[in-house]
Amino acid sequence: MKKVKHNNTKTKEISGDMPNIKMRMSVVTMFLLLCFGVVAVRAFSIQVMGTEFYTEQGDMRQIREVSLPVPRGNIYDRNGEPLAISTPMVSVGVDPSKLINQISRLGQLAEVLSLDEEKLNELVVNKQDKKFIYIKRRIPPYMADSVKALNINGVEFRQEFKRYYPTYEIMPQLIGFTDANDVGKEGIENTYDKQLSGTSGRKQVMQDRKGNVIRDVKEITEAQAGEDLYLSIDRRLQYVAYKALKTAVHSRKAEKGAAIVMDAMTGEILAMASQPSYNPNNISGESIAGMRNRALHDMYEPGSVIKPFTMVAALLSGKFDEDSLIDTTPFEVDGYEFSDARNYGEIDMETVLGKSSNIGTAKIALSLEKEHLWNTFKLFGFGSSTNSGIVGESIGNIEHYNQWSNSRHANISFGYGLQVTTLQLATAYAAIANKGRWRSPTYLKGNIKQDKAIIDPDIARRVSLMLENVVTEQNTGKKARIEGYSVAGKTGTAIMAEKGGYSNKYIASFVGYAPAKEPRLIVAISIVDPKGDEYGGSAVAAPVFKTIMQDSLRILNISPDLENETQNFKAKEVVNG
Repeated sequence: MKKVKHNNTKTKEISGDMPNIKMRMSVVTMFLLLCFGVVAVRAFSIQVMGTEFYTEQGDMRQIREVSLPVPRGNIYDRNGEPLAISTPMVSVGVDPSKLINQISRLGQLAEVLSLDEEKLNELVVNKQDKKFIYIKRRIPPYMADSVKALNINGVEFRQEFKRYYPTYEIMPQLIGFTDANDVGKEGIENTYDKQLSGTSGRKQVMQDRKGNVIRDVKEITEAQAGEDLYLSIDRRLQYVAYKALKTAVHSRKAEKGAAIVMDAMTGEILAMASQPSYNPNNISGESIAGMRNRALHDMYEPGSVIKPFTMVAALLSGKFDEDSLIDTTPFEVDGYEFSDARNYGEIDMETVLGKSSNIGTAKIALSLEKEHLWNTFKLFGFGSSTNSGIVGESIGNIEHYNQWSNSRHANISFGYGLQVTTLQLATAYAAIANKGRWRSPTYLKGNIKQDKAIIDPDIARRVSLMLENVVTEQNTGKKARIEGYSVAGKTGTAIMAEKGGYSNKYIASFVGYAPAKEPRLIVAISIVDPKGDEYGGSAVAAPVFKTIMQDSLRILNISPDLENETQNFKAKEVVNG
C-alpha cells in the first residue's frame, strides 16, 4: 500500500495569508463603522444641535414686514352722537405670480367676491411683475372667511377699516367722506384729516407659504390711532334743518338751497344743511351734485337781507336815526331807474326796512360816502373769510369803493353788485344780535373764538329793534313769526345774475334770530330758483326759517319771552286765517 503525500507547502501558504485577510476585514469594518459614525454624528447635529439654526433660517424665509392699520378717529356731535365711525373690514389681494398656475380656481374666487371672472383672469396674467394687488377692498369678515375657505395659494388678506356715516344724507356736505385709501375728502373729514388719520405702525410677522400669519415676531413702529372729534353740531337740530330745507326745495321745485343754525353768542354751528344731498355710504356718479356745501361755498347776490347793514352805516354816520324821513318816490341814477313794488311816499327809516324799500335804502346810501358804506360792510366780514376752519370756504366779493359808480353805490346798498355766502350772512347777523361783537364761527364743540367789537352796542340794539319790526303782521317778515317768541330778521329776494345780465330766476332768503330780546339762535336760509307764482323771501324762505327756529327753540328748551302776547298772536292768526 502506497502512502498518500500531503501538500504541506500549499497549506502553509494558506495559513500564512489568514492574518492579512483578517486585517483587511478589520480595516473595512472600521471604515464602515467610521462612516456610520460620521453619519450618526451629522444626523445628531442636524436633529439636535442644529435645530435652532435651521429653525431661524426657515423663519427668515417666511418673515414679512407688514403695516399695522389704525382706525380713523370717530366724529361725534356735541352730545356724543356718532356722525362718522370706522368699522373693521378685510381687504383681499393676490400675488399674480402664485396664481398663474391656478387659473382654473379663479372662477371660485370671482364668484365669492362677486367679481368679473374674465377681468380677474386678465389681471393675474398681465400683472406677473406685481407681488400684491388688491382685488376687493373692505369686505365684511364673514365674506373674508368664505374666501379663506377656498384655500387658494397666493390670495392674501389685510385688515382695513371702512367709514360709516349713521346720518346718511342729512349732513354729508359738512362731514365729507373718505376715499378708497381712507383719506378724508371734503368737509370735516378733509379739514381734520391729519388728526383723524392717526399713524400706521409696522411689525414683523411669520407667514406660511399661503401668506397666512402664523405669529407676530416683533413690533417695529408703534401704531397711533386717530383722534376723535366732537363737533358743535347738534344732530337733532341738524335733522330739523335738513328736513325743513328738503321739503321746501322739493315742494317749490327749487334748484338748491342751504340752511344754517348758529349759536348767537358763541358762534358754534349747530346745524348746516344743503340740498340736493347724497348718501356718503354709497357714493356714485350721481352723488357729485349733492357734494357741494351750499352754505359756505356758493356765492350769490343777497338782495334785501343786506339792507340792515346799510342801516348800520346810516346810524354810524350820524346823519340818520330811526325817525329820519325818506322820500320813496322813484328816481334815476346814471340812467337807471330805481323803483319799488309801490310808492310808499315819505316814510321813516324803520319803515324803509320793514317794507324793504329799495328806493329808500338807495337814497340813504347815496347820502353816505362810498368809503363809509364799504367800510361798514367790511366790518361785518363781507368780502373776507369767516375763518370758520373748513377748507375751501368762499370769501364772497365786494369791489373796492374806488370802482363804484353812483348806480353801483345805490345797488350795493340793497344787495346787488356784491356776492356773499349764507355763512357770511349768518355770522354778520350774529354780530348785530351779539350787541355789535363779531366772532368767527366754529364747527368744533367748545372751540369758542375771540370776538371783537365792531360797532357800538347801542347801534346794534337800535338795528335789532328795526329787525323785530320787520317780523310783524304788516311787514315782509310776517311769516317768520313764532308764537310766544320775539323774532328779528329780514327777507331777501334777489334776481339771479347770468352771463351778460340777469335771468328770470330768483334767490329767496331769510336771516334772523330769536328770542330777539336775548338772542340765542341765528337761522339763515337761502333757496335758489323756487318755481311758481310765489318766489320771494317772504313767501318761500321765511316759513322755512320759522319751522327750523321754532323746532330748535323747543328742542333746546329755550323759554318763550312773549308769554303775555300769546293770546294776541292767536287772535291775529284767527282773523287773518
